[in-house]
Amino acid sequence: MQIAILGAGGVGGYLGARLIEGGADVVFLVREQRAAQLRSDGLVLKSVLGDFCAPVQTLLAGAPTQLRPDAVILACKEPALGAALEAVAPMLGPQTRLLPVLNGIRHLDTIAARFPQSPILGGIVHGATDLRPDGVIAHLSPFMTVIVGPIAAATDPVATELVERLKTAGTEAYATHEIRQDMWNKFVFLAAFAGITSLMRANIGTIVVAGARELVLQLLEETRSVAAAEGFTPPTQLMHEYQSLLTEEQSPLTSSMLRDIQAGRRTEGAHILGDMLSRAQRLGLSTPMLHVAAAHVEAYERNLEPRA
Repeated sequence: MQIAILGAGGVGGYLGARLIEGGADVVFLVREQRAAQLRSDGLVLKSVLGDFCAPVQTLLAGAPTQLRPDAVILACKEPALGAALEAVAPMLGPQTRLLPVLNGIRHLDTIAARFPQSPILGGIVHGATDLRPDGVIAHLSPFMTVIVGPIAAATDPVATELVERLKTAGTEAYATHEIRQDMWNKFVFLAAFAGITSLMRANIGTIVVAGARELVLQLLEETRSVAAAEGFTPPTQLMHEYQSLLTEEQSPLTSSMLRDIQAGRRTEGAHILGDMLSRAQRLGLSTPMLHVAAAHVEAYERNLEPRA
């Protein structure tokens, strides 16, 4: 099985490492700076689930290629999606699956509009990773779960094989025929998690101890209400799990959105919080906490814009 991964950051690097361990032929499509790191040091992953360090194949974005992989994994963040789609276009054969592992929902429509003939898989990664300045990928959570499934079919052989490769490497991975529901489930959780940690500039434990437990639960209920109105109500048991995760007093969890803010980087605020809010407004739902969180991150983004 041949797989191209756009990006060798936290998520792309983690998946690539595990797929290599599972016997897949993996090439990373990266920029020159990351390619130089990988040539010098190899792909380095530090994880409680097992470290990885090995030389890997790389291809510079924009370089000519005859590569026609079984699947192209898009492991970028939403602000870079347009450039990512242009970069992978030359390697898409008629049966090449596109597998975005972005957060949120709306990118599926963007990809389908750009490549209407390409089979699209939906993908979810549950777990926290971060690419350190030295090029090492740090796995920050004690778990990593991957869910993959076709958007427009009940089953897909490429999705099934990809999941089996990950399982071979010891990764908790599942193939599903309900990937849109799974993606909405994560969307509900992530919008609440990213929204509250970015708004409060703190991890979950600190937020709860500071007396904001009810605000966390209110935001989570608002995001759930949007999913329900869209026809993707999360299961009750899953909502109980989300409530527990987001109200744990000892929790050190921070969202990648908060980490981007702390590092002065662009965020996925518009793609996660902004999209969730626009859906709520279109549906006539009252979501005041979501509105505040989305406005807060948008204000941060505007402050990053160069002044004339």
